[in-house]
Amino acid sequence: MECLHSRISYASWRLKVFRELFLPYNSLSTSGNACRRTISTATPPQQQEQDAARDPDTTSTNSALQDNSPTVLRPSQLLPQSPLLAYPHPGLAKKHKKRLATHSDLDELRRNPWAMALASPPRMCALTGTRVPRSFLGDWGMVRPPESDEGLWMMPVGLMKDELDLPTPHNKLATETEPPREQFPRRSFHYLILRMVDRLPLIRRLTKALTGHAPGRKVSPIVRVLPFRWKHPHGPITSIEEKQVIWREDMPELVLRQMRSVVLRQLQRVSDKYKRTNAPNGVWRTLELGAYSDSALQEGLMTLDSFARMECGGVLVMGPPSNGDGVASGDDLGPSGDYSGDEDSISDFAFLPQTGSKVPVFDLRQLFSETDMEELRNHHPRFQSSALFFRPDDSATVEVMLALWKLKGLLKDDEPI
Repeated sequence: MECLHSRISYASWRLKVFRELFLPYNSLSTSGNACRRTISTATPPQQQEQDAARDPDTTSTNSALQDNSPTVLRPSQLLPQSPLLAYPHPGLAKKHKKRLATHSDLDELRRNPWAMALASPPRMCALTGTRVPRSFLGDWGMVRPPESDEGLWMMPVGLMKDELDLPTPHNKLATETEPPREQFPRRSFHYLILRMVDRLPLIRRLTKALTGHAPGRKVSPIVRVLPFRWKHPHGPITSIEEKQVIWREDMPELVLRQMRSVVLRQLQRVSDKYKRTNAPNGVWRTLELGAYSDSALQEGLMTLDSFARMECGGVLVMGPPSNGDGVASGDDLGPSGDYSGDEDSISDFAFLPQTGSKVPVFDLRQLFSETDMEELRNHHPRFQSSALFFRPDDSATVEVMLALWKLKGLLKDDEPI
């Protein structure tokens, strides 16, 4: 290898460069001979005295330069370097990911309902075989009816926690103040849980298929849905109990009624916990809508002031204001007591201009019945407004947001009841 700028070999050129780098500043003497120094960057005291005797001005200049320079360059840094190899991407600093999440990062995730739902472990639906996060599935199990010891009802036990637990001395006062509900004894199969997607069209088709069998059949058709490890003779269910499993004919209405009741109670508890409306960092914000359409909702969202974690919230459409006694005007009610579909439809999501993201919209006129809406409006004055912006702030409010999402998914693509 030869140097490009001269006709000497590469070894000779490298030796020449090293000699120039390791020579002292006053390397050239008056006689023209070069004085070499050692590899060490520190100058010996004897050499410093000789240099000072030869040229006092140069020595003082070198010491001044050394005092003013913040760092001393290493000899390897003085060698010629290729810019292509040393700096392949100039101006771009390498970004390293954080190895561990901080406490503030985890706290932000715990207050985000969508992050908590997606972080739940995936489970398989017993009917469709689809694997989805655990938060989007409902729990089903077998319950013995209170009036008879025979028969096992397949029920949505995840929505019936208050009905399945017997009153205890701790919650005796609460049960006395609340309206009576249908009580069931404690389940014998509390550890046998099926997880299914809560969709009314799916439950309707399953009800139609399971309730049309002959009464003298040896095994109930619902047993086909049960896992193999539950069945006789390997599982905990006996052959007699396999014949007793019953799927109720009013299962779609029961599931809808139970889920509405659960969401309604959660909204009331959160409303009692966070009583302030339009607080700077509160949970509730009032939205006044001139009409029930996407454009009116977009105008109402633009009037909100920006606050922390706004993108985690959602919009609750309450419908028209009541006529004074907690009931909406009769023009918007259908013949069955539910709100009619003549009003302008609102999309499932709304654009939030403060954050540049989309938030879900829950039209409570379609999710709840007229009786539930009346009870909710009478519970707190904030529910008398036309719409509310709801932002979760703790575990209880996160559960309310996810419960609203499941209720909306239950009624998706289903005919009104």
